[in-house]
Amino acid sequence: MKLRNLPFLFFAVAIFFSWVITSCGGKPENDLTTPAGIAAALAEDSTNPEALHARARMYITRNRPDSALTDMLKAIARDSSVSGYFVTLGDAYLMVNQTRYTRQALERAIRLEPDNKDAHMKLAELFLYVEMRQEAINEVNEVLKIDRNNPKGYYLKGIIYKESGDTSLAVSSFMTTIEQDPKYVLAYEQIGLIYAGARNPRAIDYYQSALRLDPKNSLTRYNLGMFYQETGQIDKAMETYQELVELDKSFPNGYYNMGFILFEYKNDIKAALPMFEKAASAGGKYPAAVYMIGVCQEKLGNKEQAIANYRQVLILDSRLETAREGLIRLGAKP
Repeated sequence: MKLRNLPFLFFAVAIFFSWVITSCGGKPENDLTTPAGIAAALAEDSTNPEALHARARMYITRNRPDSALTDMLKAIARDSSVSGYFVTLGDAYLMVNQTRYTRQALERAIRLEPDNKDAHMKLAELFLYVEMRQEAINEVNEVLKIDRNNPKGYYLKGIIYKESGDTSLAVSSFMTTIEQDPKYVLAYEQIGLIYAGARNPRAIDYYQSALRLDPKNSLTRYNLGMFYQETGQIDKAMETYQELVELDKSFPNGYYNMGFILFEYKNDIKAALPMFEKAASAGGKYPAAVYMIGVCQEKLGNKEQAIANYRQVLILDSRLETAREGLIRLGAKP
């Protein structure tokens, strides 16, 4: 199976870490919910499959997939009849981008327990990551056969339809998600994004609903500001970005967009400059912000500072030709 590009892999890993830790089998004498209990169980029997499984789940939460794989292979060698063990094995394989083995592990889990919702859901997500969308839909449908009110199933269907370009079915699925769970923030966000892409003002309602449920969600607040900005509601955009940076001073795009509005719409270069400086500071390597600092300095007549900024841009990203053009314009060597 072919992996998608890095941004989508990031999305995949982000979803992976949201998977719920599940337990399997009966309760052992030792408490396998604590590191001490797991260690005690393994001291008694180093091949105890339940203890190895519990330790593998712990390793996964600590981002140690190789250790998790080692434990799960030992656990399965001792007892290969437990569906949940193969789900955890699939989790560990996904963390190291071994998607073929992830699929095999999840399919084995389903053969052992056909009604394992967790296995079907994760297999659906895996199929989505590798662009096997019909297979992903099929697995979600299996989940919904088992649990017809499962909000995550409808949400994942919406994502699949959105990825396929069918925004009508995507919105319908996200709406159903909200019917099943009115507090499912991600569904409101996704509807907002779809409506925003169509410049539909209903995007505002869904972004605001998401923010009522999760007021500290920086990305949703940023998206709301972008909708205002892209539809010419500049004052509302500025107000939204201001709220954003007050809540999250580490979110560079909020500062950048305020700087852009001050520069482009208000023609207030002096006010724009510190916004771009804050964006560059908050964003670490943020070539676009450093470039705009240079543009502001150039327009303010600070030639040497502008040259220094343009050179810094090219160190951060040598492909930004606008910075090279700025140096040439100021008579400096690129």
